[in-house]
Amino acid sequence: MPVAPLPPLAEFLRWISEMPPAFRAEPGAGSRGGVRVRAVVGDLMESLLHEPADQASLAPFNFTGSITDRNRLRWVLAACHVLWHPALRGRALPADGVRRLLVQEMAALAAVAPFDGLAAEEERREELARRTIDAAGLRLPGESETDAADRLTQVDSIERRRLLAAAAEKQQRAREIQKELRRRAEAEAASKPSSE
Repeated sequence: MPVAPLPPLAEFLRWISEMPPAFRAEPGAGSRGGVRVRAVVGDLMESLLHEPADQASLAPFNFTGSITDRNRLRWVLAACHVLWHPALRGRALPADGVRRLLVQEMAALAAVAPFDGLAAEEERREELARRTIDAAGLRLPGESETDAADRLTQVDSIERRRLLAAAAEKQQRAREIQKELRRRAEAEAASKPSSE
C-alpha cells in the first residue's frame, strides 16, 4: 500500500500549537510527580520503531531536577508529540534519526532556546517540525532537499546562536586590532622629535 505524502507545514504547526497539556507539563521522577519522560520515550520507541527501548537508550531521559535538564526534557516531550503525528506514525521511521533527534538535537536546541518559546514563537514551532521531519528522513510537499535545508537554516536557533557568537568574536577581534593600531600610532607619534 503506498504511503500518503506528508501534509503541508501548516498542519504540523497546528499540531504543535494544539499540543495536549501532558506534553507541555513539567518533567518529573519518582515521588515528585510530573511527566516521566523516560516512559513516554520508551512507549514512543516501541510504537514507532516496533522495538522495545533498552535501559541504556532510555538513560538520557532520566530527570535530574536541574533547570537545564527540565528545559531539555520539555523539548523532548514536544518532539515526541510531533513524532506521534498521524502522518509520521504510520511510516517506517529510521531509528537512528529518531534517537539523534531526541537525544542530541533536543539537547542542542534546549541549550540555546527556552521551551516556553515554543508557544510564543512560530519560528520555534517551525524549527521543531522541520527538525523532526528531517530526522524522519522526509520532506514537506513541494520542497526539494536543498529547499528544506535552507529553510531549516533560516529558523535554526542553534545556527543563529553560532552566527551571533561568531559575529561578536569578529567584532571583539576588530576592536582589539583597532586598539593595537591606535597604540602603535601613539607610540610612533611620541617617539618623533617635536619640530618646535
